[in-house]
Amino acid sequence: MLKHLLLGLCGLTALAVAYLTASVLVLRPPRANLAAWLPLATLLIAQCVLTFVAAARPLVWLRLLVAAGGAGLIVIGVWMVHGTLTSDHFEGYALVLGAMLAVQGALTVAAFFKIHDVAHGIS
Repeated sequence: MLKHLLLGLCGLTALAVAYLTASVLVLRPPRANLAAWLPLATLLIAQCVLTFVAAARPLVWLRLLVAAGGAGLIVIGVWMVHGTLTSDHFEGYALVLGAMLAVQGALTVAAFFKIHDVAHGIS
């Protein structure tokens, strides 16, 4: 059940990132930072793809990699939410996407991090 919820959220995140990337590339808003957004969008999509692969093929090293990426998503999500709430210029998409990333990261860690994998080494 947890993995199904995670995969659904992962699909929504990938769609949101693709939509925002397309809109930034087409509309070229003045406050957009393409140099920062494009690498971040690439990492977010890569995390989603790796999550789908790890769900289908549960290798220990892949689960740990995806779980580490999930921890990174939590950090990025909290950073986006905090930046939006403390900024003079409110960005609703950043608030929603940041919250989605934080939740996705928490679900990823919960679904893929197994402490016995770390205790017994990666095999």
